[in-house]
Amino acid sequence: MFKKLLTIALACIMSISLTACSSSKENKGSSSSTNTSIKVKTADDFKESDGLVKYIVINNYDVAIPERVGELASYLEQMGTVTLNDTGKKVEDVTLDAKGISSMVAYLDLETDDGSESRIYVRYENDTNDEISVAEAKITRLEIKNDLYAEQEYERGLASVEVVTDNYTFKMDTKTKLTKFYNEIGGPEQETDGRLQYSDDLGYKYTFDCCNENRTGLFRGIIIEYPEK
Repeated sequence: MFKKLLTIALACIMSISLTACSSSKENKGSSSSTNTSIKVKTADDFKESDGLVKYIVINNYDVAIPERVGELASYLEQMGTVTLNDTGKKVEDVTLDAKGISSMVAYLDLETDDGSESRIYVRYENDTNDEISVAEAKITRLEIKNDLYAEQEYERGLASVEVVTDNYTFKMDTKTKLTKFYNEIGGPEQETDGRLQYSDDLGYKYTFDCCNENRTGLFRGIIIEYPEK
């Protein structure tokens, strides 16, 4: 009798353990069910920056300098379907561990109604002690490229990109050359192979990519590095 009760008890314990393990695995990479107080702005909250770059116009939509990944996604969703990397999931449906960071090559994939595909490269972090959705993650670096001579379609898939500053609006249209930045903004703090680096009082660092290799210094991308807060 005792052995029979012991066998039943062990069976129950094993059943509970297996159920717990299964639930734990399902939580990894699953849809976000986080409950935080993080405020994520949307395209409706558009506001010009006080920095060197005021905002960026992508496919004729004004895009503010976004603070969080969800805000960036909100702007891009006006143009088409937006997913994270190659997951096929929206940014609010993917979680990020406490104190977690993105990969160095993370991106938002934008597919417009006409079938064009583009990648907006974005690095982000979770500086909280809780799991959050990627939508709530803080952006640390943003790269927008529209190289009309690129081999990869996703690097030339945007219809238009314009970078708006106080002095001038720079277009990625195979016509804007690196000399235009010298004329309109002044000499960069550093130039490396056609990549012009500037910064502003807000702590943002900007790289205007006018890589000279066989392109005579044509403007083809911008990188924004965010201030550490």
